[in-house]
Amino acid sequence: MSAVDVIHAAEVEATTRYPATTVAVSGGLTARPVSPDGASLWLIAADLAAGTELRWGTEHGDEAVYVRSGSLAVDGRVCPADGAMVVEAGVAASVIAESDTSILHMGPADSAPPTDGLRGPAESDGRSVRIVGPGGVWATVDESQRTRFFSDASAPTNRLWLLASDRPQYFESSAHSHSQDELIHVLRGEIRVGRRVVGAGDTLWVAADRRYKLYSGDDGVHFVNYRRDASVMTSPNYDGPLLEAGESTNMTWVNDTL
Repeated sequence: MSAVDVIHAAEVEATTRYPATTVAVSGGLTARPVSPDGASLWLIAADLAAGTELRWGTEHGDEAVYVRSGSLAVDGRVCPADGAMVVEAGVAASVIAESDTSILHMGPADSAPPTDGLRGPAESDGRSVRIVGPGGVWATVDESQRTRFFSDASAPTNRLWLLASDRPQYFESSAHSHSQDELIHVLRGEIRVGRRVVGAGDTLWVAADRRYKLYSGDDGVHFVNYRRDASVMTSPNYDGPLLEAGESTNMTWVNDTL
């Protein structure tokens, strides 16, 4: 597979069978896998009918669900629209769509939690289902962006990395690379990488250490970015590799946990 790839949702046939092997489903749904075959990460875009239940056993790695619209009931708590939940590795869990609900569900191809990353292995004791509201745990919010970490791989019990960034106007990144494979799913607007165009509903795959540059359209872009483990970014904007986490990038501690 290539180091950079675009998965166009319109080219993927929707299915009424849930594509993730780590969950069992009761209820109605349509879903599309929008990540490359054979990649180290996978991502599913799904529309769940009200009352649909997703059930995890214990054979899975750290997984995340971002709620695009609607809400999910989890152990007496609610994960609202624009919030996310992290189902930590090996935790049995059940979530129910309170109404018609659209989600992004993402996880690693290898269910074994990472042990050799920048932060070392996560603790196994105390793992659970973590719910983060729309404010995120760390955030930068100003006229140019609304960027939030739902998980920055620094929690004691997981190494999952999940960020959402809403840019209301034209956005251009530096030419840069990350030390982890990543999936970037576009919720609104579009991004361009060279001649590749990633529109709403599409996903960009970028392999670790691949140098690239992003451009948005004139009206900006809103995307979700997922990685399996902590990473550093190498960019001419910094003197050396920068650990990509809330505190190290001077974000504000919000801790909108539910």
